[in-house]
Amino acid sequence: MGQKMLTDANRRLVFIPTLANYHAPVLASLTGVGVVELSCNVTAANYALGSTGDDAINDPAACASSNSTVPGRTNYEASFDMFRWKDEVDDKAWTTFTAKGIHGYLVERIGQIADGEKAHEVAFATGDEVRVFEVLTGTPQVLSPSGAGYEKFKVNFSVQDNVDERAVVVAA
Repeated sequence: MGQKMLTDANRRLVFIPTLANYHAPVLASLTGVGVVELSCNVTAANYALGSTGDDAINDPAACASSNSTVPGRTNYEASFDMFRWKDEVDDKAWTTFTAKGIHGYLVERIGQIADGEKAHEVAFATGDEVRVFEVLTGTPQVLSPSGAGYEKFKVNFSVQDNVDERAVVVAA
């Protein structure tokens, strides 16, 4: 059996305003104008992105003798705390997520880097498997300060219908 994948510096997360095909994001759309690199702006604590489970459908026929269920619609969660930065150029998350209802896509790559590399320093590449979530922002929430901590804010995203947790980046 091979080596397990560690979580340290292993995820790259970006926010992009538009995406033509959420099943096959074009490489240029992940690196172009308007892409916001979030990897070093979100905290590891309180990071939630992905499926939280399925609704259960229980609709037996009149002749059925049991209440068996089948999985229905999938529920998703997208929410995380983000750091505030002193310099506006570094405060990308705060200056991007300014209000509720901002539309875009969260795109996350897990792993697919060499040992010793940090995911946020490795460019997306054709063939990368990524998770894509169409989202609308909720109202940014400034978090209460804690002793010897950083200033942070939280955004809860409303995940829309266009989700692919096994999308593959394409050249064009």
